[in-house]
Amino acid sequence: MITTGVDIVKISRIKDILNKNSQSFYKKIFNKEEIEYIKGKSYNPRTVAGLFASKEAVSKALGTGIGKVKWKDIKVLHDSNGKPYIRLSDNVNDILNDLKINKFDISISHEDEYAIAFVIAYYDLNIK
Repeated sequence: MITTGVDIVKISRIKDILNKNSQSFYKKIFNKEEIEYIKGKSYNPRTVAGLFASKEAVSKALGTGIGKVKWKDIKVLHDSNGKPYIRLSDNVNDILNDLKINKFDISISHEDEYAIAFVIAYYDLNIK
């Protein structure tokens, strides 16, 4: 099966949330590795908005939205070249098995006021 998910976030919305209570927001939404990445980007609201949109896009590709799949079940990480990739917690294995998905491709972009993430989820025969 192939599925897609997309999400767009207004960066000023994230900036407002961060100005009110950034630590609570980070703790609720992001994993340790993601927070380290955000910290390395000087807590830039554009970066935070892109990661937030990514988690929403993944949940949409899974067909669940955030709820059945929790925020921290989805990790948005980056390889040595800065390319984002998705790692899911074991809590999501049943959903992945039902959908026959074992691979995600993701693209994140920012433009002035918005951050957007697009995800393609599919089954890669080369992954055992």
